Amino acid sequence: MNMNRREFIENAFAVGAGCTLGMGLGVLGAVPALASNDYDAVSRATPGKYKEASYYRKLSNGKVQCLLCPVQESISNGRYSICRVRFASKGKMYVTNYGHPSAMHLDPVEKNPLYHFHPSMKTLALGTAGCNLACPACQNWEMSQRAVRQIKSYNLTPRQAVRYAKKNGCGALSYTFTEPAVFFEYCLDMAKEGRRNGIKSCVVTGGYINPEPLKEMTRYCDAFCVSLKGVNDEMYGGSPRPRIYETVKNTLKIIKGQGKWLEVAILVVPTKSDDEKQLYTMTKWVKDNLGVFTPVHFSRFYPSFKLKNIPQTPVSLLERAQKVARKLGIKYAYIGNVPGHVGSNTYCHNCKKMLVQRVGFRVLKNNIRGGKCMYCGTRIPGHWG
Repeated sequence: MNMNRREFIENAFAVGAGCTLGMGLGVLGAVPALASNDYDAVSRATPGKYKEASYYRKLSNGKVQCLLCPVQESISNGRYSICRVRFASKGKMYVTNYGHPSAMHLDPVEKNPLYHFHPSMKTLALGTAGCNLACPACQNWEMSQRAVRQIKSYNLTPRQAVRYAKKNGCGALSYTFTEPAVFFEYCLDMAKEGRRNGIKSCVVTGGYINPEPLKEMTRYCDAFCVSLKGVNDEMYGGSPRPRIYETVKNTLKIIKGQGKWLEVAILVVPTKSDDEKQLYTMTKWVKDNLGVFTPVHFSRFYPSFKLKNIPQTPVSLLERAQKVARKLGIKYAYIGNVPGHVGSNTYCHNCKKMLVQRVGFRVLKNNIRGGKCMYCGTRIPGHWG
């Protein structure tokens, strides 16, 4: 059968009624990204098909103001927000991504990364289109910098997501790939449904969210991995997003203060966030504000999105970052995205014996018993199950 290029791409990534859940869902790279000042370029959504958004304020002339993140954007009737998935219609704000994940995988919890939260636990990982950041190093930009109508998605209710997770032996749902803050309503309903069914919730986030919705999220979610991209707003996409780095730090403090399990991922990008002073500043902040027992992951960067001309992070640079963290007193500093590296193993902070051996996202050995080191009996921070 002959077909043109567009037909080939659409057929290659089409999601039909017989699609097998659990497979990664490709996204349409052929659709150009929206310009920052053209969020209404997507086909207009129809009110009534979509869920009314949380955290917004009604303004005059049919406008609404989103209160989910610090942008606090005023949106005119019929137009979309900066995150591409919220729009105003007749004085109300709706979300277009509720119940429409664009990627779903069955993944180990280590992939988040969460190393101290029920090792080897299988999770149903999912994410939708849209993001309120525009990080130049984004690994999932084909989803995060798209609107719902620009990519293929599943139709999946929170109840169906939890049912599928249970059917496949998952102990948790992971909200990841893009930014859970912009599918806040969907994330929250899945977390509530999961809790009713004994399924935990893990949030993998950039942390750009206002305190009130974040606190509501912490009431129903169990573990968080927050990414620190750098000490300035450039590595998050910058303007028109105010106070990004400060907001992310406040997010980390709120999660810790709410008593939720927290791990921090620091992306090390050559020439952008790799100088020792910057790594020292971020790691010292973690130590001073979150404590020495908060796990820190130094993640390897791979060329992507707007930084395709920058090489992947040298392993030696990650090893140096790990040494900086250990010198500062961080007890659990890891090297991420380097399969097989000993820096991904967990060692007892007291007797230094290896407790959890990992290769990639696989756990080969786990020598933690009842939350304690099997060699010296020291309690190891985390949730070990």
